[in-house]
Amino acid sequence: RRDISTHTRTMFAQRMIATPTMVSSRSRATTTTTRAAAFEVPSAYKTVAPCAQGVLVKVAAAEKATKGGIILTESAQRKPTSGDIAAVGPDVKGVSVGKTVLYSKFGIGCVDLVVGGEDYVLIKEQDLIGCFPSSGARASDIPKLEPCGDRVLLKVDAAAATTKGGILLTEGAKEKPVSGVVVAAGPGKAGEDGVIKPLTVKAGDKVIYFKYAGDQMTDEEGNAFVVLHENDLLARL
Repeated sequence: RRDISTHTRTMFAQRMIATPTMVSSRSRATTTTTRAAAFEVPSAYKTVAPCAQGVLVKVAAAEKATKGGIILTESAQRKPTSGDIAAVGPDVKGVSVGKTVLYSKFGIGCVDLVVGGEDYVLIKEQDLIGCFPSSGARASDIPKLEPCGDRVLLKVDAAAATTKGGILLTEGAKEKPVSGVVVAAGPGKAGEDGVIKPLTVKAGDKVIYFKYAGDQMTDEEGNAFVVLHENDLLARL
């Protein structure tokens, strides 16, 4: 059994780092990300040992149907994914092997791997969104998500369906909500001295947040949730 060397892993990462391209529109320029195909680890290497704050996640099997699964409201390129942690680097502090995590697939330096015919992703701990209590997370498990680091899980307030004058609004015309209730808060983020600073919000707090921030999800009943960093919260009511 052989491990992939540090030099070889570095070469993999350099080949797989996302390349940003700019797409213009009338209203604003947006950034899209192009991902290369997954790197198939040669059969001579039986294990992948993450370095520093790297986390190796075995990707959960894709569902044939979306019913019951975690429904994400953002574009396909920004959809988070879930899986079980197979290995962690020596500097990883907040998660451990065996944990089921939700992660941002298009984080900086995220690398798709195929090891022994199975799909994995090599990702930085900072790009982990949260942990689920068990494998095979579904939409009904969203409120059970434990945010990582300085992230906060919010249940988003429903958007107004009509104007003050009683005019019924279409989905496209509804103003995006900017308020919600904290469902769960992460343990906090470590400072330069290594000490973890607790968050200033807690479950049950009503907050206003930056409306374009975070990773958004919808449960089976259509309730909207968002996970964002504490610094994307604007005020507590």
